[in-house]
Amino acid sequence: MKLTHAIALLIMMISSSLSLASPLNEDLQQLRLSVTDAMTSFYMYNGLEADMKYAARIDRDMATAFNALTRITEGNHSDEEQAFVRSLLSGWNTFSTLMDESRNDIATKGYPNIRLVDDMGTACLGITQDATRLYEIAARNGDTKLDNVIRISHNLSFQMAEITAQYTGRGTSNVGQVFVGYNKSTPKEMAEKFSKQLNELDQAVRPDDKLKISGIRNKWAFLHRSISNYNENSVPFLVVTYNDRIIEKLNELAMQYP
Repeated sequence: MKLTHAIALLIMMISSSLSLASPLNEDLQQLRLSVTDAMTSFYMYNGLEADMKYAARIDRDMATAFNALTRITEGNHSDEEQAFVRSLLSGWNTFSTLMDESRNDIATKGYPNIRLVDDMGTACLGITQDATRLYEIAARNGDTKLDNVIRISHNLSFQMAEITAQYTGRGTSNVGQVFVGYNKSTPKEMAEKFSKQLNELDQAVRPDDKLKISGIRNKWAFLHRSISNYNENSVPFLVVTYNDRIIEKLNELAMQYP
């Protein structure tokens, strides 16, 4: 191999290795996104009378979350981190059991047990809170400082997932009111926070990525209107679709930064 080619390849390899957050941060981000989306998928599954499309989505979310949690538990952790890992495992066991029971209730009775849905929401919240705290610890203690664009993109993706869970919980059936009640902010207030952080991301990215932010803004503009008017015209299917697209674009953007 020519020396110039070898140097170019080495630079590409280094750039590639630096373009990702730490494996732990990535797995924690995947975990909190997946369990939150599992709640969204559950609401859609319940609201659309056991639509198999959302049954498959729940299965995919749960498998992704389980795989991320498995990798997290296999890592080397400090004593502080181990406490959160143990809590994540306990929360996951509760969450996955309640998800199975609630889906079985819909399949056999036609409706879920509201108390179990409430407990499932509480377990989901516990997982995301523990994952967020562990994410912050990992970012603080890592060998390299977590890039600001990655941090903001991850936060926005998680906020988007939370907003969508709130929206679908309210928009598909009254059982959603149980789970979404833990968040004192309304979907409209959550949307305002998202808009503010999207502005921060716009300021943090490189100039040649401004167009990507513009594309995200265009999708968000539709969602913002829908979320702000959720009491007047509920469109959960469209909100889920746009949620997926926005999170995909945010993840693609985060992957490009060291």
